[in-house]
Amino acid sequence: MSTGLDQHDALTAARFSITIDGYEIASFSELSGITTEVEPVDYLSSNDKEIIFKKLPGKAKPPTVVLRRGKSGGMELWAWHQSVLTGNITGARKSCSLVMYSFDGQPVARYYLSHAWPSKLEIGSLKAGATEVLMETVTLVCEHIQRVSA
Repeated sequence: MSTGLDQHDALTAARFSITIDGYEIASFSELSGITTEVEPVDYLSSNDKEIIFKKLPGKAKPPTVVLRRGKSGGMELWAWHQSVLTGNITGARKSCSLVMYSFDGQPVARYYLSHAWPSKLEIGSLKAGATEVLMETVTLVCEHIQRVSA
């Protein structure tokens, strides 16, 4: 299915979702970031003529995904985080999809997160009687993240 985007067009998204086992557990209005990182390691070698200093790839840090949304009444995200808090790490580690949707509801990017779990769940501040939306931020950590399709 074509989204009408050229492969060189910048992606825009109106909505983001997390899907586990074909079921959308949460929808978000903001993707704060996807982070993958490999720590550089210093490497020294020498021969008779010179000392050679290099930076080489070292240990990979676990990928993280940070998402924000207006707090909803759904309990799926909270229950997932609770399983981590209670020490049920094996049960909490879920492979899931992060899908980015365009303004017309079509998927524009999909990422596969293997063995993901919510390491942080933050509910923002809100004053009684205020008109702003209560925001919820979740940080997902996973073993591997892969861009799988548009």
